[in-house]
Amino acid sequence: MKSLRWGLLAAGTIAAEFAAGVEESKHGVLEAVAARSGDRAAEFASRFEIPKCYGAYEDLLADPDVDAIYISTPHPLHGEWAIRAAEAGKHILCEKPLTMSVAEAEKVIEAARANDVFLMEAFMYRLHPQIRRLAELISCGAIGEVRAVDVAFSYNFAVPRLTDPALGGGGIFDVGCYCTSLSRLVSQAATGQDVVEPEEVLGMARLDENGVDEVAFGLLRLPGGILAQLACGFQLTQDDHIRVYGSEGQLYVPKPAWIHEMRKPKTSQIVLTPEGGEPEVIEVEATQGLFAREADHVATHLEDRQAPELTWAETLANLRTLERWREAVAR
Repeated sequence: MKSLRWGLLAAGTIAAEFAAGVEESKHGVLEAVAARSGDRAAEFASRFEIPKCYGAYEDLLADPDVDAIYISTPHPLHGEWAIRAAEAGKHILCEKPLTMSVAEAEKVIEAARANDVFLMEAFMYRLHPQIRRLAELISCGAIGEVRAVDVAFSYNFAVPRLTDPALGGGGIFDVGCYCTSLSRLVSQAATGQDVVEPEEVLGMARLDENGVDEVAFGLLRLPGGILAQLACGFQLTQDDHIRVYGSEGQLYVPKPAWIHEMRKPKTSQIVLTPEGGEPEVIEVEATQGLFAREADHVATHLEDRQAPELTWAETLANLRTLERWREAVAR
């Protein structure tokens, strides 16, 4: 496999994490970076020894030496630049959420299809061995019939873009998307279906004066009779976790793969507690950093145009769930 030459569209914190991942990947190389400020692009390029830097996103898309674009702009800009990248013939890895609505996501997918390019939403946690092992334990019946799942992802510090509705503010689309994705994955593993959506979505939230959800809770009724309890927010301190309850036991992930410290190669844990039995700690080793794994995953499935674990249908199903959750808390 020849190297996949990456162009980074935006030069923020998450772009830096991805750039470090590409440096560690087996198949990726950093070719160029673009930012709204030429000085910022130049500083970023110097930091990661990237050969080219641009002060305009359009210049990055016009670079013939760039094969794939990693998009990490504020959420509301994802759709526009994903479509423009597709029209430029570039393969696309776009940070989650792919867009702020299902309707816009469908346009991005159509652009990728029409221009015959790869497109994947960057839910990197789904590629972690910990999450894959969790799904395997569920599908093989390790806790019997799955009945409920409890997922939490939040933090408590000020992030200006999250308080601004124009920048896609709110915890549901920023971190709640992991909760909906994980809970749906549990249902998929339990039922053997490729993609599932909740039959019912309920929610409540603490909204600020602009209607932005600072803290949100959700309840889903999923296929297989599975109930999901979700908690997210950016004004809330809680322990991030995954708990899956079955008829014959439960699974507990104390540090899910989306936690910052879990993005590096290390051993994580899943605790399996049989009904009436003693807890068993299952250790899962990750030998590659999560962003390096993500970059290699794109390179491996480039010719398929979709990644098997993060298909376009999966992206649309998760966005539909997020829209329903947001609608529920806005009532």
